[in-house]
Amino acid sequence: MSSPDGDLKVLDCTIRDGGYVNNWRFDKKLVRAVYRATSKAGVDIVEIGFHGTEKYFNREEYGIWRFSDEEAVREVTAGIGGAKLALMGDFGKIDVADIKNAKGSVVSLIRVAAHRDNLQPAVKLLEKIKNRGYEVSLNAMGYSNYSREDQKNLISMLKKSYLDYVYVVDSYGSIFPNEVKGLIEPLLEIPGIKVGFHAHNSLQMAFANVLEAVRCGVHIIDSTIYGVGRGAGNLPTEIIIAYLESFNGNKYNVVPVLNCISQYFLRMEKENPWGYQLPYMLSGMYKCHPNYVRALVEAREYSIEDIRKALEIIQ
Repeated sequence: MSSPDGDLKVLDCTIRDGGYVNNWRFDKKLVRAVYRATSKAGVDIVEIGFHGTEKYFNREEYGIWRFSDEEAVREVTAGIGGAKLALMGDFGKIDVADIKNAKGSVVSLIRVAAHRDNLQPAVKLLEKIKNRGYEVSLNAMGYSNYSREDQKNLISMLKKSYLDYVYVVDSYGSIFPNEVKGLIEPLLEIPGIKVGFHAHNSLQMAFANVLEAVRCGVHIIDSTIYGVGRGAGNLPTEIIIAYLESFNGNKYNVVPVLNCISQYFLRMEKENPWGYQLPYMLSGMYKCHPNYVRALVEAREYSIEDIRKALEIIQ
């Protein structure tokens, strides 16, 4: 493969996506270590958590990175130069009124995850957030399940918008490398909007899919340290950084991330496991939410053939 474009950006979402394994109960020392390590490694943007309020989430049920208050973000990043900061919100659980103007925040990018039945209002929401001074991204969830008509509708909508990024999100980890080009390239034709790719590892295709997305010209890719995340997890930051370092050792250095894994994530993985498992593999194969498959497998009442037939119906 030829050298990746020098403008390719890496967004590490360890704390945001990894929060699914422990309800975002990361202590501040760890979060600060993640930010320092990824910044030193050459990561461009760190998504430090979710943006949330008590209107939608009970603070007693979640750790502080489900809310990511400005004070907490400032505390864990103070004095560390490097990566820009991002937050994410789920459409329907984020309000413009709760977001201060960018001039008063250390955060520069806000992403909103939305399913295809909420795309239009999600774009309108993001445009309002952009008017507050942030860069903004629409993360199109479950994109592999979009029909051609769905894709055309999204592209038409984005051509009329002024967002900064649109992401193809492989929500179920169901995409194979030969499918990436057809999903990515039409979006690359949208003027003024950069295209991102978020891979899940249900079929252990995350790295292969990201390499294909990079070959196709994607502008930004997501990763997490040690692949931490819901279910099978994500593209490991250390793998993509090691790969990029082989082309550009001046910008990238995988060692800080490896040290962070050794110090924090090996123990964390034993306490709250994530990664490749049969339920997640099946959810990837049949493009459905892993919770469905896990419930069927853990019931121990159905054969794999019965589960396969059930998933074909859901699909």
